[in-house]
Amino acid sequence: MTTPSARDLSRVDTLQVVVREETPFLPKVAFTLITLASMAGVTVTSTGMGLGAGQVALRWLTLWSLALAGGFLVWRLVYLRARERDVDDTEVAALNRSAFAHADPVGRWVALLVAVGAPGALVVPVVSGTVWLPWALVAASVVVAGLLLAGVSRVAAGAPALVVLALAFVGWAWLDAGAGWPFWVRLAHLLSFSLWIGGALWNIGVAMPAGRAHPSVPAVLAGARQLDRFRWVVRFALPTIIVTGLVMAGAYRALPLSWWLAFPGVLIPLKVLAIVALVVVFITCPLFRHCSPVQGVCDIEDLHLSEGAPRP
Repeated sequence: MTTPSARDLSRVDTLQVVVREETPFLPKVAFTLITLASMAGVTVTSTGMGLGAGQVALRWLTLWSLALAGGFLVWRLVYLRARERDVDDTEVAALNRSAFAHADPVGRWVALLVAVGAPGALVVPVVSGTVWLPWALVAASVVVAGLLLAGVSRVAAGAPALVVLALAFVGWAWLDAGAGWPFWVRLAHLLSFSLWIGGALWNIGVAMPAGRAHPSVPAVLAGARQLDRFRWVVRFALPTIIVTGLVMAGAYRALPLSWWLAFPGVLIPLKVLAIVALVVVFITCPLFRHCSPVQGVCDIEDLHLSEGAPRP
């Protein structure tokens, strides 16, 4: 993304931003793919723990909802800024107010999911000496849900929620993988998954509708920079998800081919295919300007600032 010059910015009042009526579908496809991939992964590991169908579903809901909350809060607290370089503060503030108006209701839906999934840690077998950990994870989910209900627009609620979430992911990595290097692999996998899927939720549920409400070049610049911060993180998160997933799948490499071709083993190659498709979508999205319905957010060059008119 090219940063506009001062001369370009002095002419923003002469530009009109095109806003498409239809919502881009590729971000929704990507969100669906990573959700399905997470379901496949959790099903394989949960089945290996001896959990039943209901327990598998509850464990997945717990991890999925916490991941949604994590990346969602990272966008709110890290990618979204009160000030953007070379952009009028009042325009940024107006865009952010619209974002918060959408973020609080979405955050409360996530809070409901986190609350429903809170008991998920109790169905996971624990090793000796960590019988307290599942209850601590339940408590963490309850705290996160309460803070999300208070409204992610409030830093006083969002910041502690993110801290508690980070501790919860540490606890889940320990619960799932124990100590040693498997713990670090599992933790990197959970954090990368959260950064991607929670950020995707913010982009679809908050950034896109907020951008529609402010079709001005300063708002586009602010929105584009937020999106670029998210995309920069995803460039690291996606490879991490792939590598750590393959490392964890290596635990099953000694099993016969028949296991890989039947349930639940077949879910592992299906998850890999979903992640590969996700990478394709991530590359394709900016090429076809599907990151946002607002012209210029995917690529600021689409505004043709140097020519003083947007691309038709």
